Amino acid sequence: MNAPTRDSSATVPKYQIDKDFYTSVREAKDRHKLIDRFVIPPYNGRGFIVKRGQTFRVIEAEGPQVADVMFWNADNKAEFLSMARTWLMEGIWVKVFTRLWSDVPWLRPMAVCIDETVDTTKKEGDYYHHFVMTHCCPEVMEARTGQAGLNACHLNLLQAIEPFGLKESDMHDNINVHQKTRFDPVLGKTRAARTAAEKGDYIELYANIDLLVAVSVCPNGDNTAHQAAVVRPIAIEIYDTGTTPPEFPKWTDWRLTWKGKWMPPAGAKSGG
Repeated sequence: MNAPTRDSSATVPKYQIDKDFYTSVREAKDRHKLIDRFVIPPYNGRGFIVKRGQTFRVIEAEGPQVADVMFWNADNKAEFLSMARTWLMEGIWVKVFTRLWSDVPWLRPMAVCIDETVDTTKKEGDYYHHFVMTHCCPEVMEARTGQAGLNACHLNLLQAIEPFGLKESDMHDNINVHQKTRFDPVLGKTRAARTAAEKGDYIELYANIDLLVAVSVCPNGDNTAHQAAVVRPIAIEIYDTGTTPPEFPKWTDWRLTWKGKWMPPAGAKSGG
């Protein structure tokens, strides 16, 4: 007999996504105002601010290329994108209507994917824009190639955030944008292959709060090799949508009555 499964996504209506709102934002994209556009060259990273109600696109500027994306609350760097909370609430990869969550005590959608353009017929059941592989670092590169001092997303992301007063200890989870990945159910490992994204493809995220975003151009290029022979630039576009994101409801604050041990609220019955 198969064991029952349990869905951990939100079931209470007020905590569910307002798909009509984000659909209306996407459908009005031809009327959005381009605020900024720039290109991040290979082996580099860049940080930038995206205001609440704006969107940003991570674009394949010249052809297939993986990018790594981190972000924080621009006004409080202690709040950042949480891979584990987003897995729990949304799933393991980013697609249209995926909300990207911070951790407790905030636990709220910091941004929402409103568009991504990779042809679904080319995805072949693989995952894109995911969290299952974190960003590369010099240590992992050395372990895999035997070479020290190689470029890595960890260095590029650090380059991106240092001008904003952040340091290495402020770096946390990220999205692997345009990275093609699948699970090996026998070994419990992930496999990577050449991305199906092509020149002009992009993912677009809507900011629910003011964000500090960091983007790295991954030295693994199109995802076929460590330290790829061809590493292409990534373009970024920021748009003003003229909209105000819906307010996320406040959680019940259990900390107000915390006594060092859980106790049921007055009059409540505990247990099942």
